[in-house]
Parts: sequence; C-alpha cells; structure tokens
Amino acid sequence: MKKVLIYKRYERFWHWTQAALILLLALTGFEVHGYFELIGYDFSVLIHRNLAWAFMILIVFTQFWNFTTGEWRQYIPSTKMMKAQIEYYVTGIFRHAPHPTRKTVYNKFNPLQRLTYLGLRLLIIPIVVFSGLLYMYYPYFVSNGVVGDLGPIAYFHTIGAFLLLGFVIAHVYLTTTGHKPLSAIKAMLSGWEEMSDEDAELALEENLKVAIIASRKGISGRGSIEKEHVFETAFEDVVEKLGIDTESTRLRKKLLNSNVGYFRIDKDGNYIEVNDAWLNLYKCTDKKEVIGAHVTLDRSEAGKKKIMNLVNNVLDGKTITGERVERVCKDGSTGYHTVSATAFDDKDGNVAGLEGFIIDITHQVEAEKALEKKIESQHKSGDFYKLVSSSGEVGYFRIGDQGFYQEVNDTWLKLYKYKSKDEIIGKHYSLSRSKEDFVALKKSVEKVLKGETIPFGITRRYCKDNSVGYHSITMTPVYEGDKIVAFEGFIVDKTDRKLAEEEMKKKQV
Repeated sequence: MKKVLIYKRYERFWHWTQAALILLLALTGFEVHGYFELIGYDFSVLIHRNLAWAFMILIVFTQFWNFTTGEWRQYIPSTKMMKAQIEYYVTGIFRHAPHPTRKTVYNKFNPLQRLTYLGLRLLIIPIVVFSGLLYMYYPYFVSNGVVGDLGPIAYFHTIGAFLLLGFVIAHVYLTTTGHKPLSAIKAMLSGWEEMSDEDAELALEENLKVAIIASRKGISGRGSIEKEHVFETAFEDVVEKLGIDTESTRLRKKLLNSNVGYFRIDKDGNYIEVNDAWLNLYKCTDKKEVIGAHVTLDRSEAGKKKIMNLVNNVLDGKTITGERVERVCKDGSTGYHTVSATAFDDKDGNVAGLEGFIIDITHQVEAEKALEKKIESQHKSGDFYKLVSSSGEVGYFRIGDQGFYQEVNDTWLKLYKYKSKDEIIGKHYSLSRSKEDFVALKKSVEKVLKGETIPFGITRRYCKDNSVGYHSITMTPVYEGDKIVAFEGFIVDKTDRKLAEEEMKKKQV
C-alpha cells in the first residue's frame, strides 16, 4: 500500500470548517424551532445568526479558491461510469467488488459525487442561504414590499436544512466505504489517501499528465519533447504532491519500454539510461555496453562534432526537436534518426544532464538519396527506378497525368496489401481513400503536375484488407521533353512510428 496526497491544505480546512458550521447551524436551528432546549432560544438565535454569516463568508472564500485553482472542474457532471457507479453502490459494495472509478488529486469525485456536490452548491445551499437571509431581515423586506408572509420562507429554510443534514448523514456513511472504514476520514484529516500500489501509480500518471498540460509543456505530435525541462519539472511537481518514487511507476516503465528510443545522459555526456528500442536501433544487446559510455562513442568525426554541439546546446538551456543525426551501430553499419532532447535538473535546480527520444529515419534517408540521384540524372527515371524497384523498404509508384497507376514495385504492393500489380495498375489513385484524404492528396498532385516536387510528408493509407497504415510520401514530376506526362515517388512505412506517437499523445492529454 502507498499513501498519496489527494487533499490540499485549504481544501481540508474548508471541508472541516463547513462540516462544523453545518452541524452547529442544525443544532441551533432546531432549537430555535423548538425541537429541544439546550442553550436557550435567545442565545440560539444569536449563535445561529453569527454562524450563518461565518458560513456565507466561508462559501465566498471557497468559491474564490475553487475558481482560482481550477478545482471547480471537479464538480463538472459526467455520465461516464455513471451506471457502473450506481451498480457499485446498490449491489457491488456488498459483494466487495472493486470500485469502478479511481481517485486522483485532479479527479477526486466519482460521477454520482460530482452530481451530488453540484446539486449541493447550486440548489441546496442557495435555498438555505437565501431563505435564511430573508428570515433574518424579514422586517426590512416586508417594509419594502419584497415579501409578505414569513411562513413560506420558514418552510423553505427548514426543507433546505433537512436536505443539507441528509446530505451530511449520507456523506458520513459513504466515507466508511473506502479501503478501510475510517480511511477516507483520515485522508481528509491528513490529506494522504491510502491506495494500492496500482492505484497510486495511476494517480501519479494522471497527475503527471495534468502537470504537463498545466505548465504548457508537453510532447509534440512527432513524439518528441517540445518544451525545456518538461519531464523533470513535471515529475518533480507530481512527486512533491504525491510522495511517490517515480522510478517505480508505470509511466516511467512505459517510457523505458516505448517503441521510441529513449535516452538519458549526464552533463559530462555519458549515458545513464537507454531503453530497449534505443538498443535495437544501435544494434546493441546489453545496456552494460552503453551505460557509462560517452555520447561520441563510435561516431564519425563529423558526427562527433554535431552530437556534441547538440548536447552543449541542450545543457545551455535550449530544447532541440527533430534534429537529424547519423549513427554508427555496433555492427559497423550506418543509420539515421531524428533526436529531440531537453535538459533535466537535479534537486538543487542545477542542470544535471539531458534526456530525449530518437526516431529511426534510415529508410527515409535512403529514399531521399535515391531521389537526389534521380534529379541529378535530369529526370531520367530509369536509373532511379532500378534503385527503388528492388528495395524491400521503399515503395515506388508511378501515376499518369490523368491519375491512373502505371507502375508500382513489390514493396508498394506489400504496404497496401495487394498480391499482384494486376490489382492496381490502371486504377485511379483515389482508390480506397476517404474524401478528406483525397482532397488533400489531389492538391499535392496538382502541384506536382505543375512542376513542383513534393517532399516527404506523413499520410494515411487504406489497405486492401481495410486496415489503415501510415507512410511518408514524396512525389516528383516525370517529363517527356518539356512536357509533364506523369509523376512518381516513393513511400516509406511509418505505421509503427505513428502508433508510438499516439501512445505518447495519450500520456499528454
């Protein structure tokens, strides 16, 4: 079990102050109504009036606090999990079923609680407060013709008081349905909620997401770090609130097990953490071969210079996104990737190193080099086609100026999940595309047929089996003399990368 800080200091103050005021108001109010005699009618009226003003002052300050801190969002009603929550209270709670919702500092209330608390603030408390004011200043309102009879005011005030008291009784009962009968009450006293390890880690993940959003820092759509100090600032912010060791959390594990290569380097340029995806890209099998090694290890002279320039820029407070880097792998082969990185601080606020992500673009670079050779050959596509037609990674296509496929290679067929060229040659490029995708592609085609070269961009493809994939695409015109008769290009699969990006987006929103 772990303890997670859920309730803030002022939140606990106004909760217990409000509870005390409601109980004292009920006690003095019922004595005023003559249900019993404890401190005397006159003294009860005086105390009741002063408590009422204290209650209204507390309401004003609390609403101000709710709006300035964003806590008002806690009371926005939601139908999500409503049915499950009702079933839990009706039957599940008696069968010791797991609670259908998870509590975090930014999501303290289940759907029924949100609806109940909203009703309390918008209906019950306004009835009690406004009827109470009419009650206290009845002579003034009568003399000004606002009201004429005290009876309805008294009835409304009493009904509101019973509803408020009923809420308190139900609320106290539901506090006993937590992990232990008194755990919820203890949590509201100390602020620390006792949770299972899994719930605590979910709370950490939720709070990290909000910390990133709240500080206007996040992970870009490319799956790279967009703002400086995003991870370290967010982690430290959440750890300060929750008191949970981040290295043991599911989120850190997700980062380290991501399909995107993750790394962490100290300020001296030595690796202190990499994930399995990073090892695979560098064709390493053991972290021990990397941890402690310098970032310039096994790089060309030009590569060493560039990587150290990037490292120094980040350590100076800059954030890099999508920088292209050449890598020399353990087996001597060369690859290419984009790198995005930001600095992280130590506990004293000093820069301790940098961390970030790498995304492989080797096949894209190879395709770009093939395109360069094609352009150098003055639009003679024969040599270019020979380069890509046998490629197992780059899909080639050629489409006539009327929009019909004239040629594709085997890799293109594989990516689109066709068995033979006969299924696609002669078909229009609008085949199996959504209206939105076709409109966007049509604009690009029109530009190419006017002589432009469309560089790499990520687009969606609809395959023969109705599955969806993603690839980068480039298009260039095909000339016969001075006339453009077709356009051709190549695609490089980016489906795994897109899925990794979507995974990162889920951690952001």
